[in-house]
Amino acid sequence: MYGVFTSSVHAQEVASRTLQAEVIFETNKGSFTLKLDPAKAPKTVANFLAYVDEGFYDDTIFHRVIPDFVIQGGGFKSGMNYKNPRSPVKNESANRLKNIRGTISMARKTHPDTATSQFYINLKHNRSLDYQSDLQPGYTVFGNISQGMDVIDKIAVVSTATVDRFRDVPKDDVILISVKRKDSAVSEKSNTNVGMSGLKKRVYVEGEHYVVLDKPIATRDSGKVEVVEMFSYGCPHCYEFEPLVKGWSKQQDSDVDFWYFPAVWNKPMNLYARAFYTAQELKVLDKTHMPLFRAIVIENKSIRDEIDLANFFEDYGVNKQLFRKTFNSSKVNQLAGEAEERVRNYKPVGVPEIVINGKYRIDRMHAGGIKEMLAVADFLINKERSLLNK
Repeated sequence: MYGVFTSSVHAQEVASRTLQAEVIFETNKGSFTLKLDPAKAPKTVANFLAYVDEGFYDDTIFHRVIPDFVIQGGGFKSGMNYKNPRSPVKNESANRLKNIRGTISMARKTHPDTATSQFYINLKHNRSLDYQSDLQPGYTVFGNISQGMDVIDKIAVVSTATVDRFRDVPKDDVILISVKRKDSAVSEKSNTNVGMSGLKKRVYVEGEHYVVLDKPIATRDSGKVEVVEMFSYGCPHCYEFEPLVKGWSKQQDSDVDFWYFPAVWNKPMNLYARAFYTAQELKVLDKTHMPLFRAIVIENKSIRDEIDLANFFEDYGVNKQLFRKTFNSSKVNQLAGEAEERVRNYKPVGVPEIVINGKYRIDRMHAGGIKEMLAVADFLINKERSLLNK
């Protein structure tokens, strides 16, 4: 299925890499390392590494989280968009490896030989998933978490909901930003410095990868490198970018000042911006931010005016009268006006976009994609940091 090697030397090199294989997962909740067991599960490990090496798992999500049971991923992108896998791999649960806490196993359907790309990580010893007999095969265990179990535990307690026919889906996406073999990830890091985006840091060129603003804009803290994200609740690319950039921001050093605001250049965007600032004023932004994104972009709910927003916020414990009073307050109108003024100064071509230290603007088209935006941001932050330290 994966090709025939005509060189015995090449085959030996591949076998050696498989025997030593460890895989590093970079997620928006942190990173963890998986140690594989090709001696006990050779077919399963080869199948898993084939997906890793082709980048299949990059930008997928953990789509199922059940506390004190498992977290599951490897089959969907944001919005529960299914990724088509290759052919199934033969079940190897007869290796008798147990589904104990911290082990990784292949998810499958009822028939034992139906595992493809999806996997799960055990949060405890799930004895019901272990091999019992040839008539009661279990789920194939093929490795264990060697570093970063604290990240797994962090993922295990996220809030979940039912999305269409899928249960236990995290309300806020838990994204696998990159999944790479440890040897290649370490090599990239030592040679080119890999950032949170999982992309190589290299020299980026003005006008080709980012834009220099005509006039520098004052930052709110001249002692730090400012990173400003522009977004809109009605933007699908912003929804996809949001968990990536927030996870990335948490990995930055203390000399980086990251903040974000809703872009405004038309009436619907003004409505959404006022919703953002209303939530901020009422101190419910952490509760409403991603759900409002999901409601508009994924669920296509009709949220077109103040009444629709009041109904939405009521579901999150906000009194309708209080919402409408705050939504129409001079403070919220002032903040929305300031957001519109910032957009005029930054001159974005769309959203999402990032502005670094009031000097450089990064958009998807110049950078080459939303993940690449973060790699360019890393480059420009280091550029500004060197000036800051002089």
